[in-house]
Order: sequence, then structure tokens, then C-alpha cells
Amino acid sequence: MAGNNKPSKEQKLEQKLPSGGTVWVYPANGAGEIVDPVIVVAEPGQGPTDLDAFASRVDGPDYPLRTKLRQRGKDVILVGYDDKYDWNTAEQVITQAAIYTQHMRASSKPITVVGAGRAALLTRYALARLENMRMDHQVAALFSLDSTTPTAAEQDALNAVGTMPVIPRSGKITSAGTRDLEGLGPRDSLDSSQFDDALYASGPASETSLVNEEEGDWLLERIP
Repeated sequence: MAGNNKPSKEQKLEQKLPSGGTVWVYPANGAGEIVDPVIVVAEPGQGPTDLDAFASRVDGPDYPLRTKLRQRGKDVILVGYDDKYDWNTAEQVITQAAIYTQHMRASSKPITVVGAGRAALLTRYALARLENMRMDHQVAALFSLDSTTPTAAEQDALNAVGTMPVIPRSGKITSAGTRDLEGLGPRDSLDSSQFDDALYASGPASETSLVNEEEGDWLLERIP
């Protein structure tokens, strides 16, 4: 399945969001319904997201995460941006992707969200902001992959909504050789962390896949 990202009615559904984002849905069942969703958010860049390239990384040769999720009956929803990076616009894209998933889901199963790099910051902010507005995002688990350090303005925005969403169980993965967001390591107590669970991987981040094998297996074990 890795690398097979060509659009088709059977494999992938594409939906534009009002905020200027796009979601690609890979339903696990042949009926095309969203039943047990996992949202994977692309890291924003200087221009529109190349969703085909992002899909190839999510289902990369080092670890085909999308394939493994679908084998477990998970519907994979990729989220990208139509325009260059802007914190507020990107946050709106993620928020609308979560709301879209709620409305399209043909079940009451909780949502899982995965973000890497700056997308990890944005997913934290988007979900915490929804909670701050007392809106039910229905996300049960949030995973941050090699999250970056926020700028001063981004930290202020996070502080304004409580820094972390409270409802979902939150986990982080830090690849070997990558600076940890919180400055912690495997010998530090998780009581010092904002996250409920953490993996400090023994290997470096994959160059061709969103996660390496160690990180991918850890992630799969913890997705509800």
C-alpha cells in the first residue's frame, strides 16, 4: 500500500475545508464510512501542503503507519493546508478537520489526533482552545511527534488556553538526536512532564517515513 496515493473513489475521499485546508480520508471499510478515525496533521510550511508527499511519508517504507492503522480498522484522515503557514489559519484548519470528522463519523468512537513538529503545537492549541470555549472535540488521544519549541507568541497563545488540552490522553515521541520539547529524558519522571506518556526513541527520526518502527509500534499500542 505504501506509495499508492493516487486519488480513487474506493481508496480516498477528498474534502475542502472552509478555512482553506484539505482533508484526505482513507476509510478502512469498503463502504467509505468514517467509523474509527485517526487524524494525522501535516506540518505547515511556506506554501500549500503537498498531500501526496505527506501521504507517502505517513505510509512510508520505514514504517507504513497508514496501512497498519487501516489493518486495525482505523480510518485515516490526513490534514493539510491550502496556503502558506499562518498560526491562526492553520489552527482553524485543524479545528474544522476535527469538526468535520465528528459530523462524518458513523459511530460514537473517540477520535485520535497525531501531529508532528509544529503541527504538534498546533493540535495542542486547537484542542485546548476548543476546551476553553467549552466545545466537545471528542478527541480521546493526542500524540505529539518531535514537537518543536514554540515561539514567544505561540507560547503566549498556548498559555491563554491552558497550554495543553485536558480531556485527551496525551503522549509524545522524541526521536534520538532530536531536542526534546520539554528538555526531559528517559530518566526523568513523567510527573515533570505535561504529557501522560512518552517515548524517547533509541533511533533517529526516519527520513522517509513519519515514524520509525520503534515509534510506530509504540504509537499503535496506545491508540484507543
